[in-house]
Amino acid sequence: MEPLLFSVDENPPYGRSVLYAVQWLLIVLPLITVTSNLMASFLGMDLMQATVLFQRFLLVVGAVTAVQCLAGHRYPLVDGPSAALLLSVAVLSGDGLAAVSGGMLVGAVLLLLIGAFGLVQRIQPLFTDRVVGVVLLLISTTLLPFLYPMVIGVSDGKPQGDPWVLAFSHIVILAIILLSHWTRGFSSNLSIFIGILLGFSMMFAMGRIDLSAAVSLPWFGVPKPFLGPRPVFELPAILSFLLAYMAVLINGLGSYLAVAEVVGKDGLKRKIERGIAFTGVGGLAAALFGVVGTVSYSLSPGVILVTRVGSRFPVLICGLFLMVLAFLQKPGAVLASIPDSVVGAALFVTLAAQMGVGISLVTRGGNEMTVRDYLVIGLPILMGTAASMLPPQFLTMFPAPTRALMGNGLIVGIVLVMLLEHVVLRQKSVVSSQ
Repeated sequence: MEPLLFSVDENPPYGRSVLYAVQWLLIVLPLITVTSNLMASFLGMDLMQATVLFQRFLLVVGAVTAVQCLAGHRYPLVDGPSAALLLSVAVLSGDGLAAVSGGMLVGAVLLLLIGAFGLVQRIQPLFTDRVVGVVLLLISTTLLPFLYPMVIGVSDGKPQGDPWVLAFSHIVILAIILLSHWTRGFSSNLSIFIGILLGFSMMFAMGRIDLSAAVSLPWFGVPKPFLGPRPVFELPAILSFLLAYMAVLINGLGSYLAVAEVVGKDGLKRKIERGIAFTGVGGLAAALFGVVGTVSYSLSPGVILVTRVGSRFPVLICGLFLMVLAFLQKPGAVLASIPDSVVGAALFVTLAAQMGVGISLVTRGGNEMTVRDYLVIGLPILMGTAASMLPPQFLTMFPAPTRALMGNGLIVGIVLVMLLEHVVLRQKSVVSSQ
């Protein structure tokens, strides 16, 4: 590996720091846009509501990123909305945003306590490569029932879908993967942004996007309402987010360990604890603002290797830029108007990459997999994916507190993989070492 131009605690010259920060901004902004638009779609928001939601997303993500760089993990890691938490939002959207916020609040408190009291190291042995890999795979597969209607253009006017929308979606997917594979540097890092821009342009040219509301908005404005609804605490949402935050914990651990391999492992244990604790704090803020909680993105080490800039200060500036953007209403409305099909297509590519990471984890080590491994990995993925496809009519036959759990494929998969790995099919070598 080539030496870094700037280490973690080195502050590059101001002009270069700003340029590096803009690059981080362009990398993370499409991911925030995708998550915000998906959440607005799940909750049935109109353009004005979606614009306010996007502003609050920018404010929370920017604040969490900046605070993490200053006082949390102190790594050059961008934080952003968690796909695992987004899945729980999708499943619980029928209960309303207040119930979602209540569940997220409780899950965030749990994560805060785990980090603050140094419990990460004690529970880390539970998260074996098989468990972590299955969770990453499940996040991808269990979002499919929510994504494919977007990609094929299902709407109230066209419940059967729209072949033109499907064609546009495939063009966006193809553009992103070609840019990511065949180009290098800036254009490769911006492949998602360019793909979304291409899809938006095509849909706008076809007259499928109405920007009249965005044009009428002022350039600057405070999100109204500034906060989300008052959280309501319901048992299904609480249980769902408690388990979903275990997926966030796994994701965060993976990001910290990966970036430490690139920028150095000094103080790793303490940085992990602070990072997890502040992820919990970010979850509390997200619940109060009515948005999806954050996690440190594992894409950051790849960006550092390409740019050779390991300083955390450009990421800090990126967080501040996001907070400033939160008060720009007109650009926010334009980004919030990106069609669901374009958003879904972009997320397809990112989830495909995540599946690759999950596969590499479950096969890591080079040892031949046994029948036990096949069951520990395969059953949770199949059962979790199947749970996400259960018809709503079937779920109504069960008591209300269990519906959100049974229909959340990620939760079903996490519980099953933990039971198989550590209880039902636990290895004798693990038992004897305890």
